[in-house]
Amino acid sequence: MKFNPKLVYPVRDVITIRELVESSCEKFADNTAFMYREEDEIIKVTYEKFIKDIRALSTYLNFSGLQGEKIAVTGRNSYYWALTYMAVACGCGVVVPLDKDLPLKEAEYILQESEAKALMVSPELEEKFECSDICRKFYMKNIPEYISEGCRLIEAGDRSYADYKIDPNGLGVLIYTSGTTGAAKGVMLSQRNICSDITSVLKYVKINPDDVSVSVLPLHHTYECTAGFLGFIYSGACIAYNDSLRRIRADLAEFKPTVFIAVPLLLENFLKLILEKYASIPGGKTVFAFQKAASKLLPVNGNSSARKKLFSLVNESFGGRLRLILCGAAPLSPEIYKTYESFGIKVYIGYGLTETSPICLMHSDFYRSADDNGYPAAGIEAKICDADADGKGELAIRGNNVMLGYYKMPEETAHVIRDGWFYTGDLAVRCANGAIKIVGRLKSMIVAKNGKKIFPEELEYKLMQSGIVKECMVFGSGDPNSPVITSAIYPDEKAVADRLGISAETSSDEYKKAVKSLFCDAVEKINKTGMPYKAITKIIIREKEFEKTTTKKIKRNSCENMCDSSEKNGSANEE
Repeated sequence: MKFNPKLVYPVRDVITIRELVESSCEKFADNTAFMYREEDEIIKVTYEKFIKDIRALSTYLNFSGLQGEKIAVTGRNSYYWALTYMAVACGCGVVVPLDKDLPLKEAEYILQESEAKALMVSPELEEKFECSDICRKFYMKNIPEYISEGCRLIEAGDRSYADYKIDPNGLGVLIYTSGTTGAAKGVMLSQRNICSDITSVLKYVKINPDDVSVSVLPLHHTYECTAGFLGFIYSGACIAYNDSLRRIRADLAEFKPTVFIAVPLLLENFLKLILEKYASIPGGKTVFAFQKAASKLLPVNGNSSARKKLFSLVNESFGGRLRLILCGAAPLSPEIYKTYESFGIKVYIGYGLTETSPICLMHSDFYRSADDNGYPAAGIEAKICDADADGKGELAIRGNNVMLGYYKMPEETAHVIRDGWFYTGDLAVRCANGAIKIVGRLKSMIVAKNGKKIFPEELEYKLMQSGIVKECMVFGSGDPNSPVITSAIYPDEKAVADRLGISAETSSDEYKKAVKSLFCDAVEKINKTGMPYKAITKIIIREKEFEKTTTKKIKRNSCENMCDSSEKNGSANEE
């Protein structure tokens, strides 16, 4: 599939979030903007009601003395979370999205560091923040009352929302990252940054007013907020909120999404459930293999309806209408990509960082591939710096989507933004067709004693292909000048038991010895396929999952992830 950067959809230009939402609410007034479950009832909110609620809540917050201030919002995805974000951004102050899973001390640190004057708290977090006095607290359960009072104030002549002036180039949203390496930093985004990213993406991906998404990823994260929230509001589409991952299958059946925003781990888990479903049917594995083979015979870029019909069981599990998966935040294996495509569901891979609002590389309606991260979004420039002999170098990005800087960290800002270019810290290579592929993280790169560079992601990918690894992380341990290439592995217990023909219930010592031998063999096979300096020489077998960020990426800087409390480790060369 060839890519033509001049082939774009027409979009309406917006430079503020207020302009974005008000134009959508006028254009799509009768459309359903949100759906969510309240006990046993499905609540629908139209665009017309949404803008009325925004104006009323914003007016109430201004009346409460918060105009021009930073206001944090925390909690699970909900209509009231989205409403708070919009009310602050459109007519009140600066939004500070806060990770709901942060321990109280970390949350309080961010509230203090960001100078937030208020925090909007969802019901399930009220107890957590009960004794916190860092800033004023408002409660989502009381939002109907805040809206009612805001409406009364507007009727009485309050024009604080109508007269509020937004600087599109000033600080609009302050987001504290939960990165895999290094400490969290406050990323300053302007409303122009965010709006430019939305329009850049929507020039290449068509989201229709009749599209529906089930929102699962946390809204405080820029990827879900930009792609799954603001981008959908811009397009007049509908967002359905999933209140618990335990209900995700029921919600997919209930809300019947056409577009799904996902991270690789979520797609991997869905695929496991699908395969388990086939395995539970007599002859199901054979049927699945036949369907995949038949799917390959259909035209690559043809109508997907034939594939959907072929895999009707799979498509019904997603609600029966899913046409597109937008996947980002971490690498997606080509095998999983191709499997979903065989179902008749298009998969678009995106790449970005909070600092780039976030999407800067993407697949589109005009180009997609299992083997790369696509091309820069419309109007965004990308270059690969200091490339080595293999063409691998640091990816740098330039465009209106690049952040203002790190909050109160001018030296850190100057380090990553130079001459208008943002240096991502990610390693990339340009493919023969001009597309860009992310190959690793500069900070996670291991430099061998001989100066050779090892990219952990390459070895992790090979380990995952063994079929017995659920999660893994490769890193350099010991002397930084002569690092030991180490792999920490969390086994896929079921796959290991099937491979060995024994389970964990077997004699503990016998099982441990068999598992150790199995992984040593798997690592030795991988070592034989690569250069000697890339060989994994130490294995740690973990008994629990890795510590992760809220977007399910393994934290590479976590000491806990680099050790194992069970002390079950050994050399790959051990007998």
